[in-house]
Amino acid sequence: MLHQPTVSVIIATYNRAHYVAETIDSVLLQKFRDFELIVIDDGSTDNTREVLRRYGDRLRFYCQENRGPSAARNLGVRHARGEWIAIQDSDDLCRPNHLEVLFGYVAARPDCRMVFANGAYLGRSNRKRDTIIPVRKSRRLARDGVNLQDLFEKSIVRLQASLISKSAYEEIGGHDESLRICMDLDLSFRLLMTFPVGYIDETVFDYRKHDGNAGRNEDLRLTENIRVIEKLLKNYPDARKLLGGQKVARRIAYRYYRLAKGRRKRGLYRDAFQAIEKAVSLYPVSVKYWFYKFQWK
Repeated sequence: MLHQPTVSVIIATYNRAHYVAETIDSVLLQKFRDFELIVIDDGSTDNTREVLRRYGDRLRFYCQENRGPSAARNLGVRHARGEWIAIQDSDDLCRPNHLEVLFGYVAARPDCRMVFANGAYLGRSNRKRDTIIPVRKSRRLARDGVNLQDLFEKSIVRLQASLISKSAYEEIGGHDESLRICMDLDLSFRLLMTFPVGYIDETVFDYRKHDGNAGRNEDLRLTENIRVIEKLLKNYPDARKLLGGQKVARRIAYRYYRLAKGRRKRGLYRDAFQAIEKAVSLYPVSVKYWFYKFQWK
């Protein structure tokens, strides 16, 4: 009979043969040992498969046509044997205490279905702080708990620093496979609105910033962010009341404003004007939005 591990670590990768080995090694060096490692090759065209084969039975890997990270992660969860899921990106690094810290938290709190912690910037290139979540905010989240306002104001959840109950993941439908960038925020919203979520004021992974990061596609990031917020409001009617209608309108309008500025810069004048019109309609008290609307008209 196959051993059933407590945790399944899932790495989805696409054309990152030059990074993925370092990521895998960081997982295999965990102090917490009761885990399995699953890697999903999302249609890579480089030598990713060759790199993965070198690890033999220290991991299991599966291949699919390129369908994006959400679909790859969902495939990994379907193959997972563990009760808990730890998702890691194929260019970041787990610290040796990663699983030990996260599992220690949920083991002591049977009602918790997701916990996340902090991360640090690898190399600290052009960064004003060491950690992804500022120190003061990290301490507050650990002390007071996480609420919807925290996730809404800033996308603070990095799934690379999280541990998620597999049954909870499956109950809410896993990752939305139509999303390529904002899938972490979408999943976090749904988990938080459905189950108890905890936070630990510790740094458990290192985030690698480079030109290949998916979030660098600014237009797609902004449009997906708007979609995720609209999805939250549609599926969880209490969310608007918890956040406040004015705050929701202001945030969505600002994203349309950012879209407008970016599209204008790229010469997409019609698309830019449509986006600024949307910003004005959502948040008409903004003089700045009105200024750009009349200037561009």
